[in-house]
Amino acid sequence: MVLIFTDNEQLDRDLNKKIEDSRIVYYPDYILQENEATTLIATLQPNKYEFKDFMLKVREKNIQVILILENDQVKELKDALMLGIYDIVFDPFDLKDITDKITNPSMFSSISKYIKEYLELE
Repeated sequence: MVLIFTDNEQLDRDLNKKIEDSRIVYYPDYILQENEATTLIATLQPNKYEFKDFMLKVREKNIQVILILENDQVKELKDALMLGIYDIVFDPFDLKDITDKITNPSMFSSISKYIKEYLELE
């Protein structure tokens, strides 16, 4: 089950049409209660949880997160990397960029430059 939580109605509908066994979600609590989800496609939409706390709870459920971000300067990128969220799509993107991540998750090497930068590693 793929949960879609982007706060963008058109993107939600387009993804829902393209991804078999997907559901559009409007409330973060639903995601935390869902027991069959394998993937969450999400943006940094505001909700009652802090981003890091919410994503920690999602990752504790072993749900793959595909995170859609405006650019690589978003402050939550560091938290995402620390939580093992490596499937990150930056704007501009097309639907295929997102759907490919479901079956072909990112390799560590594709995000290592961000880890080096944000975690200040050599």
